[in-house]
Amino acid sequence: MSHEPLIRRVEDWLIAEALRDPDILELFEQLCERLRGLGLPLDRAVLSWPTLHPLFRAEQIFWRTDEGAKLEQYYHSSAGSAQYLASPFHHAQTTGQPVMRRRLSGDGALVDFDVLRELSDKGYSDYLLTATRFRIADVANYSHGPTGMMASWATRSTSGFNDDDLEALQRIQRVLAVACRSAIQKRVMSNLAAAYLGPTAGSRVLAGNIRRGDGAVIRAIVWFSDLRGSTRHSEAMDADSYLALLNRYFECTAQPVIDRGGEVLNFIGDGVLAIFPIDGQCPRDAAARAEEAAREAMRLGAEATPDPRVPPFRFGVGLSVGEIKFGNIGVPGRLAFSAIGHVVNEVHRVEKATARTGQPVLATAAFAELAPGSWTPAGRLDPDEFPVPTELFGFRASAQPAEMDEATG
Repeated sequence: MSHEPLIRRVEDWLIAEALRDPDILELFEQLCERLRGLGLPLDRAVLSWPTLHPLFRAEQIFWRTDEGAKLEQYYHSSAGSAQYLASPFHHAQTTGQPVMRRRLSGDGALVDFDVLRELSDKGYSDYLLTATRFRIADVANYSHGPTGMMASWATRSTSGFNDDDLEALQRIQRVLAVACRSAIQKRVMSNLAAAYLGPTAGSRVLAGNIRRGDGAVIRAIVWFSDLRGSTRHSEAMDADSYLALLNRYFECTAQPVIDRGGEVLNFIGDGVLAIFPIDGQCPRDAAARAEEAAREAMRLGAEATPDPRVPPFRFGVGLSVGEIKFGNIGVPGRLAFSAIGHVVNEVHRVEKATARTGQPVLATAAFAELAPGSWTPAGRLDPDEFPVPTELFGFRASAQPAEMDEATG
């Protein structure tokens, strides 16, 4: 019996969803459940697309009748993995084949890929791959054109997919691609905004805060760290080695901040300006996370690096708390989302004082009050360092992070 009524109902639903700006995981899960509910013998489905992300090259959604849908992300390094190169998706991408069908059981079975053998062993009887080519952002396989979106559909029905099932899945793929393309483009934009601006700034930009001067005053823990001797390093090292040093330093400083819920606002040369927003949160919790990040940064910095290109390096961390103006600065044609204000200027000077005092981490009194027990007076900023009187606090001896020395890095 023809699935024409089913196809039209699903196509109408997909078009409506595309206009609603759907979440792609929810969209694909609901599609699979609808297809099964309308009589199509679907037991497993996979949706795959390339993405533009600093960490990941592709994303996939796996759906099964007994597990629902889940999202998987694949690192750039997986592009040449044996598993991917031996997959039907890689075969379809490199050959440009829009449709591939394999019977997995019976006399006409053809299980010429590892994943098909696994499916056959698990009782699946039929497999269909459908591909729609379109460009997602500027992600493309330049040898074979735009990669677009691929899907696979499998059933455990003893008779497999009939001709009407196959026609329905191929027709639905085209409308699904239209609905998914907008959702994928939104994911790409959100990923890039978060990677380059941070989650808070990225969400504000995507929400329309894009004019010069747009922004808000927020209360936050402010972090600034800076690499010592960077000029000496840059002049003594070749470009690739110096870049490796910078990335190792940023791994020691920026990554602990991100891992504990902070947000890196700017890489200012070799400086890291970051915040732990307080609005709506407990100030002491934000201060504790910033303190943990500082301890972890010092621990990582004290470890010997396995990269022979990276010599020993040292850095300091300054911490403070206060209100910042968080928004767009620049000229109308070229903007940056950053933080300005008294506390930002202050924390820069606090970090610089780490070299003078010999304390790798220094905090202002306002910050130290949020983390009692961890800090002890460590002098004050000199008037030529900062015109406003500023008390400094370092870690207590019992809570002192590991020192970095010139021998261990």
